[in-house]
Amino acid sequence: MAIDHVKSKNNWRYHWHAIMTLAERSSQSTFWGLGIFITITLALLTSALVLHNSLRFTERNIIYIASQPLFLPIFVNTDLVSLYLAIIAAVTASRERDRGTLEVLFYGPVDEMAFILGLFLAQLKVFLVAILVAVVWLNLVTWLMHLAFSIEMYIILITSIVMAGAVIAFGLLTAVWGGRTRTALVYFLLVLMLLAGLQIADQVISSLVLVTNPTMNDPILVIRNTLVVVSGVIQWVSPYSQLNQAMDAVMLHHLSGYLLHLGVILFQVLVLLLGSILILKRKGVRG
Repeated sequence: MAIDHVKSKNNWRYHWHAIMTLAERSSQSTFWGLGIFITITLALLTSALVLHNSLRFTERNIIYIASQPLFLPIFVNTDLVSLYLAIIAAVTASRERDRGTLEVLFYGPVDEMAFILGLFLAQLKVFLVAILVAVVWLNLVTWLMHLAFSIEMYIILITSIVMAGAVIAFGLLTAVWGGRTRTALVYFLLVLMLLAGLQIADQVISSLVLVTNPTMNDPILVIRNTLVVVSGVIQWVSPYSQLNQAMDAVMLHHLSGYLLHLGVILFQVLVLLLGSILILKRKGVRG
């Protein structure tokens, strides 16, 4: 019996069945909650407000501020939804450990990889539904406001799916790293606050007036240079920054630049998922 159990764990058919079963169970749990519907609604309302302000600014100043006025609403919408799903992924993974069901799952044809991929695909499935809702909203907006809905919009929407995958994978990483639900959420929020705080600090310091000839006597020169370096690193680490740069590349029709940032996001997804699996293996179901 033990040999058959080991064989089943090494059989990809059982693995795939376990992954899809976990994905279906977790996605249904998300769909049955009000949180995802509230988040999608708030994301659409925020996107509509951003678009309205952009168009009003254009009208009042008689300028054309962007070649793709819908890019920013798409960015805001996908960011909010992906952030919520990352939190849900972290909470779901942590609760399995808190309730002791994680240990029960591992008695069947479920291992670390199946568990992580199952939860990952579940939230990615929910994000795809949110994208479909966004497509309907975008088509409605373009029809009402007589805006051009170009192929670039679909490219950005597809790219946002990869971005969401990176954010969800990060949520899973904090879950297996933190262990308990409360700890996982604290880690998740702390990392987000740290990254956001460093970028805000860089913008604030950069906005300060430079001395005519900066020297080592400049009291904020070291801080300024350090934050510039850190901000540059964050732009490569953050999937949101990578999506923003991919959007810029699309607007400029810079194919190599777009493929570069898309590749970076895909690499982030793989690294975060692999890290989650390895940490879970090291800590075990009770760690």
